[in-house]
Amino acid sequence: MPVRMSRNLLRLCAFLLPLAPLPLLAQAPAELALPEPALLWQTKGFAGPESVVYDATRDRLYVSNMASTGDDATPGDGFISRLDGEGRILDLKWVEGLHNPKGLALANGRLYVGDDDALVEIDLEAGAIVARHQPADGGPGQFNDCTADDAGNIYVYSRRLGTIYRLSAEGFAPWVEVDVEHTGHFNGLRADGTRLLAGSWEVPATGERGHLSTYELADGSAGRIGTAPIGHIDGIEPDGHGGWTITDFTPGQLLHVAANGSTTPLLTLERGNADHLYVPEKQLLVIPLLRSDRVLAFRWSPHAEGTPAE
Repeated sequence: MPVRMSRNLLRLCAFLLPLAPLPLLAQAPAELALPEPALLWQTKGFAGPESVVYDATRDRLYVSNMASTGDDATPGDGFISRLDGEGRILDLKWVEGLHNPKGLALANGRLYVGDDDALVEIDLEAGAIVARHQPADGGPGQFNDCTADDAGNIYVYSRRLGTIYRLSAEGFAPWVEVDVEHTGHFNGLRADGTRLLAGSWEVPATGERGHLSTYELADGSAGRIGTAPIGHIDGIEPDGHGGWTITDFTPGQLLHVAANGSTTPLLTLERGNADHLYVPEKQLLVIPLLRSDRVLAFRWSPHAEGTPAE
């Protein structure tokens, strides 16, 4: 005998059916958290370590030491330290005669150093300064970070002139004049593929913390990673999978920045974590701590062991 449903029961069934669980649509897997860096070693005894780079050819690390700073600074007491691949100091004062050496870049058999007065060029075999590149007006560059692109061109930011300079086969010359009011002065530079990434400290127009700007190496056209502030950016390093690790100097944080600009804290150290290094093929992360005169190394990858990259 057919079952007859009242109108009220039919309405109740119509109301309840859409509430049934839809597991294929509603239960998408949650995004995996990024792993925390694991400490490998630490080395003490530096003097205001600001930047570190890795020379894969020689299995050497180079660390810039600002030494004395401020009004009581001793001119020319900055230096470069040379370490082996395990962080042991080989020559604490490998190259001397610098002022406040900061950013480092390796290319063309040379180590390039952003210093107060000039972009300094050091011969790696001789361990000696072979050139100092200054702005055409003869004034101090107030240079900070520097970086090398795949063609061996060197980029360095002049705070005094608000300009990114480029050292190429044609010489040392202004490359891009920066809109400082809307980007802030750059504290970190990193060539990454076909573009240059530039990280700022603070944006004068808004008072917001710094963000990542981009400049196409082909023509200098400007862009930005994401829309939100990131921090007081110092180091910028590609993670090998389309994102970057960033050191946020003031709170002492290491951050991961995804391609869309979203940030994830990885580690909190101390105020003064400066221009760091990441070597993806070695999963090696090296961070200089400017205020405590230490350099720390960590094992880290943006993907947990056994997790395939996207």
